[in-house]
Amino acid sequence: MGGVRGFYDGLAPLYHLIFENWNASVAYQGSQLAALIAERWGPDARVVLDGAVGIGTQALGLLGRGFRVVASDLSPNAVQRARREAAARGLRLPAAVADFRALPAAAECADIVLIADNALPHLESEADIALALRECFRCTRPGGGCLITLRDYGPPPPAGTLETHPYGERSWNGRRYDVRQVWTWRGPRYDVSFEITPLDGAERATVLTTSYLAIPVARMEALVRQAGFGDVARIDGRFFQPIVAGTRPRRG
Repeated sequence: MGGVRGFYDGLAPLYHLIFENWNASVAYQGSQLAALIAERWGPDARVVLDGAVGIGTQALGLLGRGFRVVASDLSPNAVQRARREAAARGLRLPAAVADFRALPAAAECADIVLIADNALPHLESEADIALALRECFRCTRPGGGCLITLRDYGPPPPAGTLETHPYGERSWNGRRYDVRQVWTWRGPRYDVSFEITPLDGAERATVLTTSYLAIPVARMEALVRQAGFGDVARIDGRFFQPIVAGTRPRRG
């Protein structure tokens, strides 16, 4: 995962440029997740373990709605920024640097374990994803839940296929940027080149690379069940990505 760590360390200062309005996205994602948690696990589910916190997009939104969030991420730079963003808002966000295959949390510590933003498919194999999901199960209290968000992958195109995914023009601190992703397919995995190009002056583009496993949502649902979660469901139309939700059965 060293390459993934370097990717997000480099992206951390600029990650908000993915969003047309990052603060609005923080508020929206927090409201959507809060509503979904209340519907599936009730109003007393208030402790969230965010195992891929990034710069805090989901965690900050949940904190702003009164949840208690503890967090971790593979990227030290992302964790540092998430902490700073929380402090700037007068919020407390305990956050550690960790791989989500070994979450730095006690067993059954959280009402909800969240891994958002297509983070699990960074792993090399389904076996690695299964290991991470068992960690999610370990950290979820009986009766609590797990929320995974990921891209909706169809069958992979032929190896060597290039796809461009533009975010468009972004403005920040008086500067304009063009932001896009370029995907290069190589079987069931694809490499991503994330390109942030200043449109003012002669500054060079920031280009960061990583890769993903194009795991279908239905397969992720099956792995969530195999990890021990019940009532597993795909949820569409509530978030910017499909959600796979599962509940840890109560004892007895």
